[in-house]
Amino acid sequence: MNGVRSAARGAALVAALAAAALTLGASSASSHSLDLTNPKHFFWAPGQSPTASTTGSATNDLVYHGGNVGSGAIGVETTPAVYLVWWGPEWAQGFTTADTGGKLYSSKTLQTYVQSFFANVGGSGWANIQTQYCKDALAGSTTCVGGAGFVTNPLHQLKGVWIDPTPVPSDIIASGLAQNLVDDPIADEARRASAHFGYDANATYIILTPPTAIATGQPVYCGYHTQTTSVDGLGNPYRLQYAFIPWLNENWPGLGTGGCGMHNVNATSDAFGNGIFDGWSIVTGHEYAEAVTDPDNVASVQDGWNDAQTNENGDKCAWTNTQNIALGGHAFAVQPLWSNEAYDATGNGCVVSR
Repeated sequence: MNGVRSAARGAALVAALAAAALTLGASSASSHSLDLTNPKHFFWAPGQSPTASTTGSATNDLVYHGGNVGSGAIGVETTPAVYLVWWGPEWAQGFTTADTGGKLYSSKTLQTYVQSFFANVGGSGWANIQTQYCKDALAGSTTCVGGAGFVTNPLHQLKGVWIDPTPVPSDIIASGLAQNLVDDPIADEARRASAHFGYDANATYIILTPPTAIATGQPVYCGYHTQTTSVDGLGNPYRLQYAFIPWLNENWPGLGTGGCGMHNVNATSDAFGNGIFDGWSIVTGHEYAEAVTDPDNVASVQDGWNDAQTNENGDKCAWTNTQNIALGGHAFAVQPLWSNEAYDATGNGCVVSR
């Protein structure tokens, strides 16, 4: 996803989001650990990016950036794994949410939908697109010819699910999501999740939060991924990849409920959740794929696979040609992922299978 990798490219984002953080006050800031956090790599709703087009360049390859920035750099996740964290008492208590036609669905149906996606994505043709990328290519390479340490595509990549009933700090959303730029309770939750499940250097810990009030006037992002800093005296015992997925089926000002993917592929909802929950597989899949191929993030440097504009394999095909794929006997809405191999062969790098 579009990395904010320089002061010039990050200025607009900081101006748009961090300004809200200044209004939090000392009492709010003191409620968290005040870790220094790495910049986030946002998946913007269509038309919402303050710094660049949501859709990345479709006319250049991903480039490998060495996979060696800082202690503990991994380059790519060679054996991808996913841990899902449903954070907040609402998930434990259960709630309902409506599609655009007013049909109610339970939070349990949503959880089953997302968990089924990750339980079955391993071994799929969609996840197999990632296996052309590796961690031991020469910096500047666009292929892994002669490289090693390839991304693999094992079955059963979902390794754990946790409903954490502790309350979610309200300022994560109420302050326009800006809280997460400088004082990151999401990173704290990811570390708690790694303690709960056990630490896996090749895993992405995905934090999902329930419905809550939102701020007006904020740029709408549907999720982000990043990495905690290395061992540096700031309370991070290890580097880990994590993603944040706020509540997606929101009536965003100016965007409506479809801003983060509701009914993006399926115009009507079925009992499994296709339609109403299309955005959840699109967005979580986007973050998963980018964390696998471009996981490292130290001092704003992404050292994995991204292009000259810092777009990652999800960005370059974001919100384009979304479609259903079959996993485990169910349909799931996904976006294509970028394939250097396909682009070099056909001129079209956005594919849904390899």
